[in-house]
Amino acid sequence: MNNLLSQLLINLAQKEVAEKELHASVESLEILVAALIASLSRKKSSELINSIETALEKMRNNDDVTFKSDLELLSNNIARITAVTKRK
Repeated sequence: MNNLLSQLLINLAQKEVAEKELHASVESLEILVAALIASLSRKKSSELINSIETALEKMRNNDDVTFKSDLELLSNNIARITAVTKRK
């Protein structure tokens, strides 16, 4: 029984470490993308944001997309990242 509990605790710790690594990777990518967009001219960043919004709209209208429920979350995250350029 102690072996089983020890193994479960080890597995839980490993999953927590993996989750933290994934979270750090996502945060790093968000910062990188925001910095790249912010470095663009206002015209280029607007074109990029419009292109992204058009792609999201196409995904919303596509009946074959299996993850439609995730589109709102994706859209909110993209809006948060691209909001950096709107503050310029």
